[in-house]
Amino acid sequence: MSINNRIELRHLRYFICVADELHFGRAAERLGIAQAPLSQQIKQLEERIGVQLLERTTRSVQLTEAGSVFLEKARNAISQVEIGVDAARLVMGQASGKLTIGCVSPVIHICLPQIIRLFRQRCPDTRIDIKILTTNEQLDLMAEHKIDVAFIRPPRTKANLNIEHLFSEGFVGLIPADHPLADKKNITLRDFAGLPYMAYAPILGISYQNVVMQYARRHGINLNITEEIGHTMGIVAMVAAGIGVGIAPNWVTHTPHPDVVYAPMPELPGDSVDLSLAWPINSMSPVVRHFVDAARQFAADTATMTD
Repeated sequence: MSINNRIELRHLRYFICVADELHFGRAAERLGIAQAPLSQQIKQLEERIGVQLLERTTRSVQLTEAGSVFLEKARNAISQVEIGVDAARLVMGQASGKLTIGCVSPVIHICLPQIIRLFRQRCPDTRIDIKILTTNEQLDLMAEHKIDVAFIRPPRTKANLNIEHLFSEGFVGLIPADHPLADKKNITLRDFAGLPYMAYAPILGISYQNVVMQYARRHGINLNITEEIGHTMGIVAMVAAGIGVGIAPNWVTHTPHPDVVYAPMPELPGDSVDLSLAWPINSMSPVVRHFVDAARQFAADTATMTD
């Protein structure tokens, strides 16, 4: 008689739980069943396989050599069944499954919660995982099929990807709250001339830096760069400490700091900081399609509000 016809999923789940706990009482409690039926199910599994999986004494439970081998295969079997269920549901358009989202850190503050809310209306049962990474890290993981969608900072080129622009933003000036400029109603880049200036480090944030520096050169403004920082929130911290002033993308206003004044700088280009969504060209997942649609809806709604 075929073993496959005699072993049920519950046998595997019960065995895995006992193997994890190495204690029938704790395993039964985890499973929400009595200890005696659990013991009977494990005994039945061993009888149907024809080998002993667990060594039981009055004081301990241990895996046999055969039990250790079977445990690995049982975990794989359960995992494959779960993957199969998700795949079948996705084919039928039932958005259960799992979606892994990659994003640069500002996305947490400027749009991800709103997009997830829209996505949940379409796919209420989808499990979501979020990975906060740099653009290059995201694209590398997407190439390895470890991320389904990615919020990135262009320009970036990567084969086999859809890359869709979502929206752009401008800049704000960062001023220590106790600095004389903090009370000024209209801040210009010329106000920062000669002051200690907290700049982005080379490579990191270089596109932001280029926009500001090019504007300064065109208008004959000398920015006194005294520190180069690798992250926007690092610049905020330095400004809060009174070390100098700085400029950052507008998203930083979503993370207020009591010791920093965020001053609008409308003279600087208002569309210099871009955010795009990337996903594999060959992706046929309804879950990914629904997430892309949710992101497009958010971008369209945002554009309408700012027009």
